Amino acid sequence: MANELAKAILGSGGVRLNLYDFVAQKYVGLGDLLEADKFEITPDAELKRKTSKSRSRYGQNIASAAIAKPTKIAITLSGLSAAALAMQYQGTLSQEAQGAGTLTDVTVVAKLDKWVSIGKRNIVETGFAVAPAAGGTAFEKDTDYVVDYANGRIKVLSAGAIDADAELDITGTFLAYNGLLVRGGTRAQIRAQVLFEGENQVDGQYVEVEAYEAVFMSNKGFDWLADDFNGIELEGELNVPEGKTEPYTIRMPNVEA
Repeated sequence: MANELAKAILGSGGVRLNLYDFVAQKYVGLGDLLEADKFEITPDAELKRKTSKSRSRYGQNIASAAIAKPTKIAITLSGLSAAALAMQYQGTLSQEAQGAGTLTDVTVVAKLDKWVSIGKRNIVETGFAVAPAAGGTAFEKDTDYVVDYANGRIKVLSAGAIDADAELDITGTFLAYNGLLVRGGTRAQIRAQVLFEGENQVDGQYVEVEAYEAVFMSNKGFDWLADDFNGIELEGELNVPEGKTEPYTIRMPNVEA
């Protein structure tokens, strides 16, 4: 059993998050370990002072007390996850799903050289056709229009035979689609339980930091076109939940106090 701490610290590790579902009023469960570039907890306190007004000690402290303030927490997540994106964009997560089906009587209005949504994703190229809504001969792909099959969009070409604002009848099929959707700007406050699992590279000592309840705010931008690796920066404060006497704990197994 170790009887002293390391002479230096060079930390490594990752972060697990247990997000709070405000609709269900419960935590959803501890997630997988996320890559992180920063995990910082900052204790805070305010010094209250009583100064003297006596002739001999005027302006000097005659009593003082440090009053605890909420502990601050800052995390920079370098790994991309749905939960991290939702926190960055003050959003809520939902599942977006589309079953496979057929495009029947789908009418869109032509906008020359502009993309128009068909209303479904994962369009199948084989069997896809565009014709006048009033009936008639189908138009020619890549001459009269082009298609973004993955995202379900059509662009009518001004050099083709389709008139501006013409009503078009689209037929075809589409495959199933499934994905996560972040509805940004819907929740300014993100609440989570946080678990940091780390190691001191100097001596291999395992370190675990558990924050029972963190309230995060995201007020920094995220540049998708940054010239270097980017991170999701989150800042907040730690609460002391019911049944606890402290906002967080630090564990170092096999180390004597």
